Order: sequence, then C-alpha cells, then structure tokens
Amino acid sequence: MSTVESTPAKSEEELEIVGEFPCTQTQLRCWILNQLNPGNPALNVAVRWEIRGTFKASTIEAAFRKVIQRHEVLRTRFIEKDGQPFQQAVEKTDFKMVVIDLRNMPPEQREKRISSIGEETARAPFDLSKPGLFHVTLLMAENDRGFLLITAHQSCFDGWSIRVLGREVGEIAAAIDHGRTPVLPDIELQYGDYALWQEEYLGSYGFETEKAFWRERLTGAPYFEVPPDRPRGAVKTSHGDIISILLPLSFGDRMDAAARKNRVSLYSYGAAIMSAMLHRLTNAPTVLFGSQVAGREDTDLENLIGVFINNLVFRYDFTNDVSFAEHIRYANETLEAVLNHQRMPFNKLVELVNPIRDPSRNPLISINFNLQKAFLEDHRYGDFELISAPSQSPGVLYDLSFMMIGRPSGWRMNIEYNTDLFQKSTIEALLKLWQDTYEIALSNPDALLSSLVVPDCRPVTSKPREAHAAQLETILRTHPSVGDVAVVTEAHPARRVAAFVAPVPTLSGPIDRLPAVLMQYLATQLPPDAMPSDISILLSLPRTGGGTIDHASLHLRDPLPTAPAAPQPMPAESRVRKPDTDKIETLASLWSKILGVPSVRPEDDFFALGGHSLLALRLLSSIRERFDVKPTLELLFKEPTLEKFAAAIFETSEAPTTAEATPNPWELITCKRGSGRSAVYTFNHPFLFYRLANELPDTVSVHNINMFNAKLDSELAQMSLEQIAKLAIDAMQIPPDTGSVAIVGLCVNGILAMEITRQLREAGVEVGFTVIIDAWAPGYFRSQPKIRQKRWNAERRIKRTIYFTRKLLSGRIPFIEYLKEFNLTLALLQKLGVSGGQYSPEEQANAEVTELLVRASRSYRPAKSKDPSVILLRSQANHPRARKLLFGWGDAVAKDTAVLDLKGWHEDSLSNDGIRELAAIVSRKLDG
Repeated sequence: MSTVESTPAKSEEELEIVGEFPCTQTQLRCWILNQLNPGNPALNVAVRWEIRGTFKASTIEAAFRKVIQRHEVLRTRFIEKDGQPFQQAVEKTDFKMVVIDLRNMPPEQREKRISSIGEETARAPFDLSKPGLFHVTLLMAENDRGFLLITAHQSCFDGWSIRVLGREVGEIAAAIDHGRTPVLPDIELQYGDYALWQEEYLGSYGFETEKAFWRERLTGAPYFEVPPDRPRGAVKTSHGDIISILLPLSFGDRMDAAARKNRVSLYSYGAAIMSAMLHRLTNAPTVLFGSQVAGREDTDLENLIGVFINNLVFRYDFTNDVSFAEHIRYANETLEAVLNHQRMPFNKLVELVNPIRDPSRNPLISINFNLQKAFLEDHRYGDFELISAPSQSPGVLYDLSFMMIGRPSGWRMNIEYNTDLFQKSTIEALLKLWQDTYEIALSNPDALLSSLVVPDCRPVTSKPREAHAAQLETILRTHPSVGDVAVVTEAHPARRVAAFVAPVPTLSGPIDRLPAVLMQYLATQLPPDAMPSDISILLSLPRTGGGTIDHASLHLRDPLPTAPAAPQPMPAESRVRKPDTDKIETLASLWSKILGVPSVRPEDDFFALGGHSLLALRLLSSIRERFDVKPTLELLFKEPTLEKFAAAIFETSEAPTTAEATPNPWELITCKRGSGRSAVYTFNHPFLFYRLANELPDTVSVHNINMFNAKLDSELAQMSLEQIAKLAIDAMQIPPDTGSVAIVGLCVNGILAMEITRQLREAGVEVGFTVIIDAWAPGYFRSQPKIRQKRWNAERRIKRTIYFTRKLLSGRIPFIEYLKEFNLTLALLQKLGVSGGQYSPEEQANAEVTELLVRASRSYRPAKSKDPSVILLRSQANHPRARKLLFGWGDAVAKDTAVLDLKGWHEDSLSNDGIRELAAIVSRKLDG
C-alpha cells in the first residue's frame, strides 16, 4: 500500500463553485514560486501530531471532514485568467485520511518507518488546479498511540492555522465519541472575504504610507547572505534538512528574565541575538533577514484557517562596536518600526524595491528567522490528547532558516538549511555559535559584540572541488596546444581552482594569449561554477624525484603573470539564427503594453522597466496566446532583456561554426615608455591624463586604457563590471618584466580601478597602489535615508553653481561652457541648436562611456579586503565629510586610508595644477 494516497477528484464539470476571489498577495507569491517549480515541496506545510489515548480512525477522519466543510480555503483551487491567478472555492471535496498500521513492526524498525513516511508525505506535491490542497495520514504505532501527518499547501495554510485545526479536530472528534454537539466558534468570515479586503487596502491611502516607509528602508540595501560551502547552481534548489538541539528548561527562564529586564518581547530579544550573531559571523556592516508575522490583526480572523502570514524584512546597520544591551535596545526600535508597517505584502515589497532578479537566490532575503511557542497546544480532548511533535522538512525556501520553538519540554533551536549549499558540519558550527551568542548576552549583557568569537576555519567542501579539478584537467589535456597540465585547489579561505599549463613545443601562437584561448575552450564544455579562477602558463611543470607533478610546489611558485581571459562568446554549438523582425516587433509591443511604457529597445531589461512577477505572468500568458511557444518564468529571470528573451524563445539552432572572439572595446595608449620597471595605468579621460606623463619621472611608464573609440553595443551593455574589467586587463598587455604597477581612475573609473586591482593581484601582477578620485562606493549613496540624499544633492548643486559662477566671473571659462555645466541650460542650448552648446565628440564619448560604466557598477560589490594600498582623492565637488566616510568604501579599504584633497571641481581637479598634485602623490608612492 502506498503511503501517499489520493482520492480521484471530480471532473471540472461536476465541481460546484461557491465563490471566486482574487488571490491574496501571499497566495500570489506561492503561485509564482509554483510556476517556477511546479509541485515545489518547499511550499508545503508539514505538521506532525502525536495522538495518545482511546480514539478511532473513523472518528478522526470525520472530524477532519467537518473542519474542511467549515473552512472554504480547504476546498479551494487556483485558476488562471489572462496571466492572473484567482482562487475558487467549491461546495465540497472528497477527503480520505490514509491509515497505515505499524503496530506489528518491531519498535526499532517502526521509528525508522515513521520517519521515512513522514518525509514522503511532507514532500508530496500538490496540483494547485485541484481543490483540497490538504492531505492527512494516520500512523498507528500502538493501540493507544499514533501519529497524524498533515501536509497542506502554503497557499491555504499557515502556522496559526495549525492551532485552529488542532482545536477543531480535537473538539469535533471528542463530541462525536460522546454523542454531543461540538462547541466551536461561529465563523463570520471566510478566507475569500479577507482576499477582497486586502485588494481594497492595496488601493488605499494607508498603503501609500507603507510604501514610503519601505522604499526608504530598503532601496539600495545590500543583499545579505552567509557565504555557502558549495557554489550556487544556475537556479535555486529546495533540497533541505534540519538540525536541532533541545535547550534545558532553565534557558527559558533566563531568556524570559532578560527580555523583561530589557523591556522587550521574547521575539525582539531573539531577533537582536540573531542579528548580532550574523554580523559577527560575516563581519558585514548591514545585516538583513526575513521573518513572518501572523497577519491576523482583526479578531474575526483568529478562528480562520488560511494563509495570513506576511514576510517582513529586518535591516540592522552596525556602525560601532556596542554592547549586547545597547544592541538589544537598538534592535527593538528597528523591530517596532517594521511591525508598525507590517501590512506591506512581501510580494508588493519586491515590486517596490525591484531588486536585480537572480534565479539562484530569493529576492531581498536569503535568511529567515522565527521565534514562537508551538502552534499546537498540547491538550486532552475527551478520551485522547493531541501533542505537538517535530516534523520533517519538505523543502527549503531560504539558504538558512533559524527557528526557536517553545514547548512544555523546553525551547528547541532549529536550523533548516539548503543541503546543496551547506554541509552539515557548517550548520552544526552555526548552531553552536547561536548558543554562544545567547550565553554571552544572558550572562554578560554589557560585553561588546566583538567579544563573541567566531571560530576560524569553516569546513571546506573537498569532494565537489576535487571532482571539478579532475574534470578540468581531463578537458584541458584534449586541447592541441596543451602539452602538460596540473590543476590545484587553493587552501581555505580562497578555495579557488587554478590550472597550470605547459604548452606543446610546437605552439605557434603567442604564449601570452594561450590562457584566453583555453578559457574560451573551457567555456564551451563546463558550467560556470566549474570554471577555473585562472590559468597560468609555465614552460614546464615541476616534478618530484619520482617523476610525478609536484602540486605543493605549484602552490608556492610565482608563475608568469597573465591577464585573465575576456568574457567568452557563446559556444559554437549553441549559436542560433536571429528570429524574424516581425516577431521581435510583436514581442516588443507586448512588453510595451504590459509594462505601460511607450517603447522597448532590444537591450531593455523587463525588470528594470518596472516589471515584476505578476506582470511577468501576464506577459507569459500573452505570449502563449500570440505565439506557439510556452516560455517559463524562470526563463525570463535568466534572460530579462528583450533581445535575449526573444532569442531564447524564437531562435532555431544552426550547425556549429567556428567561434569568433568578441572585439575588445578597450584601446591601449602609451603616453610615455619609461626607462624603469614601474608603470602607471589610467582609465578613460585620455585628454586629462596625458599630462600626467610629463609630470612623472622618466623611469615611469604611463599608459591610458580607454573606450572612446569603441562600439558601445548591447552586448557590452549587458556585461558586469567584473567582465568589463577583464577586458580592460586584456587590453593593458602588461609585460612579464614589469615591476610595481599603479592604477588610477576618476569617478566611476575609480570603481573600475578597484576591480582591476583585485583581478590583477589574483593573476599574480604586483599592484603597488590604487588611486581613485571622487569615486564613491557603489550603492552607498542610495543606502542613505532619502532626506539625507536630498540634502547632499542640494549641497552639491549649490556648491557647483558657486564654483562655476566664480570661474565665469574670473574669466577662466567662456559663458557657453558655463551654460553647458548645468543640465537645464545644456538642454536649452541643444534644443535651440546653438552650435557651441553641443557636446564635442570627446565629451559625447566620455558621457556614453561613463553611462555604461555607471550602469555596470550599480550591481557591483567590492571585495572586503581592507586594502591598505588604496589612496582616495577628493575634489571640491565632494563635501569634506567624504574624508570621514572614506567615500563609503567601508571594509574594501583600510580604516586609516588616506584621503587627500585636490583643487578644482571633479574633472577640473586634473587641470594643470591638479595633475601636478596627482603626479607628486604618485611619485611619492612609487618611491616609497
């Protein structure tokens, strides 16, 4: 007999529809997640009760039938109309409780069997188009003891519903056994009524105030996650497990006392502990995690079964090393502010903040936290009692989910984790760290957060890396230019896979281009997470006395520095013909109509244009109706631009052709070739930096890498800043005998310079220092409160006007150039066709390149390397506060990083006087 049975459902014609309602926002999120992964077990709610005493299976089944009849949501299915899901409640559904008798099994086998059945039932998929998203299995363990395994879909059930269900099943079953009428509260409302109320609320003024709060709190917030043990796959998975520990009864008393002393709730106290632990674990200045509220603010909702929970996002900023007591007070203020705006549905919050979509991650949050008493109250009903018991994990929605559950037996700490990302040993260490954090806070609340010691040396996953290394070595050996190869995995914490290659003696091409050729070759045969971090070329591989490759020596060897390969073109095997122009135009018109924008260009991103999951569903529905294709939501997440999305759904395969390398948009200009080994590389603004060559010693070579002659096509516009930096490094062509290198960048090119420095050092190039001028860390400004952003912008506008007005009055700038410094007057000049008011070709190129780099930098997050070699320069375009704030770079630079001043406004700071100041700074560093 199968442990998961289903009763044949009635056909659609036989179903009697009693009501059709809009989906609530939580149901909509469930629908979207189910579209991404139909039957996703992570959307199941698995409950396990122990039942003891005298009871009949038939009575328990009858009680469940009565509960289903009382609550419409347990008789609900979901339908789609024009890409919009709706919920339909039917008059009745067939319900049958599965009963499995385990009483004849030996006790040691029985417990195993209970566990395996629990796992199977918890993960049983639901078809949302069928009513009755609710399964129950009774396991008879002994004559007076059994287990009820309940699995419901999250679209109709939440944690609070467990309590309602337990009370009603217990009371109804006891009443049946004793021949009386069950005493149950009248149900004045049904779940569909709540759905209608929420729809009305989302159009109200009250909801607008919620939006203002959340927009200010989360727009530009960094994505927070605990670095996983294993690389992420291309899409998110739901494979999970739970580990837990039962805390002594005394822990609950201590926690209650501490919460009372701090005048906070148990939940608030727990959230403070969680945020402090995650901060110390990751050393991140901003910690974000999700949590759930019951969402039953109206007493009429307390006795309803349904999904009322809402996901909230908590943000904690750590600027100073404070005590646990101080942090608990701060964390409580954060909690209260969020709870006062808890009516913002998570689905709407994602639409509002509109983060970059990543199929391998949840939007906004990767970690979840909850602290609560068990939903089912252990209680006797007539001749039996229902007792809450831990249940199995049906699947995970988050990377990590921290839960504290309080029962009469004590508090239990649980961590549910994605097993594709984390090892069990890592989670065990996290569980211990969680306990340690509580212990410090409870025993010594005046201790600083820094007193929490995070154990170094997280376990390293070796088997998948070793498998990748072996596969990588095998593939490299098949390339005709490779004579010998060794692949090594660096030690913790980097854990990068690197390849060392000795070319064949007959190699005809330039040796310095071989790494790029091999990277391109590997990209056609390996997934991204299996690619090596770099390939180094050696004339021969070191060997031991026995003749085998000496891998240990490769770790220590300083190989020839080679530039990382440029981003690889599409593998030849997957090249496709472009779709018909008519199809693209029709598709573009669908995008335009659904997004409410006048036009859509090929390079436009669906989500950047304001698209969100609900609009995406409408788009997919329209495409299915208009074309004979069935694109998925996952595909749109992976290919969000019109051009690439069209290619994915319309294009057809061609025979493989020889792949051609993408032209490098960067151009190398050698301003001066010095007599020594030191070199300075500047980026863009060639007409500003060329003067630097004359001011530096003759021993120093000076180069400029710029994009001003490049074709800034859609392919380049889709690249990340890391990819653009790789192309720039390839164009730099750093000779192997170069000594110390200096990197210099102005404004957004300063951000690029930071990434170029990181990649060059990874490739073995000696970068002595990096100079960045007027470059704020990406995302810092947007992370500030809106009122501060407005104040800073106003300050800048006023200072800019004063600066250029003085320059005009002193005769240092023509009037027409003065007008071009302000957007309003520049637009007027261009509209009137004033020739002097137009951008010169150089200015136009600079503006276009800057715009491209700004777009790429928005999603860039610098490494927290605390680089002591960075020099920050501030022009008069930035307030002196930039010195104290280190231009927002935080842990990317050392705390004592120098911030030096230049005269002039931004680019003006690199005029004759400014360039001499810059040259003096660079010369001192090169000498030093």
